[in-house]
Amino acid sequence: MNIEQLKYIVVIARTGSLKQAADELHLTLPALSQSIKSLEGELNITLFHRSRRGSVPTEEGHKLIEKAKYVLLAYQDFIDEAEAYTNTMSGEIRVATYPGPMGILVEVISKLKMDFPDIKTAVYENSTEAIIKKVQDGEVDVGLITYNEKEEHKYRTLIFNKLLDGHMVAAINKNSQLTKYSQITEEMLKGQPIILYDDIYISDFMKRFNLPALDIRLITNNIDTIKNSLENNTAINIGFDYAFKTDVGLSKSSEFVIVDFAPPLNNTYAFGYIYHKNNGLSRIIREFIKRMSNKLRTNPPDKRID
Repeated sequence: MNIEQLKYIVVIARTGSLKQAADELHLTLPALSQSIKSLEGELNITLFHRSRRGSVPTEEGHKLIEKAKYVLLAYQDFIDEAEAYTNTMSGEIRVATYPGPMGILVEVISKLKMDFPDIKTAVYENSTEAIIKKVQDGEVDVGLITYNEKEEHKYRTLIFNKLLDGHMVAAINKNSQLTKYSQITEEMLKGQPIILYDDIYISDFMKRFNLPALDIRLITNNIDTIKNSLENNTAINIGFDYAFKTDVGLSKSSEFVIVDFAPPLNNTYAFGYIYHKNNGLSRIIREFIKRMSNKLRTNPPDKRID
């Protein structure tokens, strides 16, 4: 028995599929299957019921897999402690984020790699919905997302940790007549061309409007397209306030301003990080999160009209 085999059975139990587990572990299916058969032979226990529908832990297997999770956490703590004595860190950081914080994230990771050259990093840009799935499937270690209490209750297998409070705002070209108002009401959006970032939570927010037909010109996942529309005064944008604080291009533009929504549309969201409850956070990932949090606190001020 070895530590890798313990990782294997935990991943198989989580994914419910030998094939999916093999893909995630970067192993061939025969190699993973043979390793599990070898472990079962050594223990003289059947760990999984195998069928066309997938692999489900047996009663004995479920208990041993829970023990394996604790062993893996203890093993990671051992590695972290050893690295602390030598002031070195290694390992991998796999993180997914929506576009807003991408500039800050890349800056943080670049500095982290300068301090600890042995680490490996992978960064993915996705919508909030896609990030949640990546974390659930074990494709990334940490996801940076926007969320509310509904998501915390819905995704029981995920741990949510808030970094910032935030809310929905309207970004408006500085020459628009709407900038003279301190708050935006629903009626003010009537007839206004709107561009949206393609995100499920922004889509949910837009469903709260009672206007018969909002003039939504474009839904895109390209931040530059949104920035150009704002600067050229061809559309207003509705989105998360911290996207305008954290995105490098948006936060530095002086061609538009941010205006809050009037109640009851001024609902609050959280921006933070998520990870799978079955996976601990390694020392290098904890260091990344600490630096990311510190960077957000010193982020450029927003452009909200008070």
